[in-house]
Amino acid sequence: MSAPDDRKLLIADRWWDKLPRAVYSTLEAVPCSQDWFQVYKVKDGIYAIYEPYQYEEALCTLILGKEKAVLIDTGCGIGNIRNVVEEITDLPIMVVNSHAHNDHIAQNHLFDEVAMLDHPWSHEAEKGLPNSEMAHLIADGMLWKELPAGFDAENYVVPEFKVTHWFKEGDIIDLGNRTLEVIHTPGHTPDCVCFLDREDRLLFTGDMFYTGGIYTYLNGGDIPTFISSYLKMLEYYNEFDYLMPSHNEPWVEKTLLKDVFKAVVDIAEGRGRYVEGTDRGTPIRKYDFGRFSVVTSID
Repeated sequence: MSAPDDRKLLIADRWWDKLPRAVYSTLEAVPCSQDWFQVYKVKDGIYAIYEPYQYEEALCTLILGKEKAVLIDTGCGIGNIRNVVEEITDLPIMVVNSHAHNDHIAQNHLFDEVAMLDHPWSHEAEKGLPNSEMAHLIADGMLWKELPAGFDAENYVVPEFKVTHWFKEGDIIDLGNRTLEVIHTPGHTPDCVCFLDREDRLLFTGDMFYTGGIYTYLNGGDIPTFISSYLKMLEYYNEFDYLMPSHNEPWVEKTLLKDVFKAVVDIAEGRGRYVEGTDRGTPIRKYDFGRFSVVTSID
């Protein structure tokens, strides 16, 4: 199966041939009853719940504290992530979303506690999303495994859900023996946040950084906004040792944050080689930097 013609710059034919990614061989695999997901122990009390069979390669992270567990994002809505989480822990679970894109909130409705940034973009997300906003995730070229038995493609939606906690910049999410600090980092979306775990020296980056194509033009984003947010993230550079993205690889070296900051500055100043194409009708440029690429719109 090939990617749609207007997405070929971003989605290579047979993109799955590069899998499995090398990092997963270094992690402890955790048994999972649902074969749509793969689960890996990243550190004590931290688990990556991975969807490798869909192009986005969504990663949700489960963090266990003494009093509660936090699930960062709920994935693409294929399979049942709540069942996976409950196989790992019996602690009370609170979902915290890195932002409100469909591949991060699709199963929020399965959880009683959901926390998001107090921002108009997040408030709008509570209404859910129709099939027209989800169907592209399972279009030709986006999957390399059959969808789970009983999956209803025609009714593939993000159901309405209820946010029970609205957090803001600087808030602390207390799990008992672990805390996460909220850092508002707009760019990929206006409501993007990172979470800083000082105890384990980790920065959970959501879609502000991952080893793949970083989209800078969606939902009003632009290069200057990314530069500003990367500068904010770099202010915490001495307080974490690894980045924990929400796609592709569950943890990566923190030096990549300096690399992507330099990349977007170079782009802003007119430097860098690129290839032009389209993404679902939007003219784009793709700048390749090896471990990641930066995708901009053509103004």
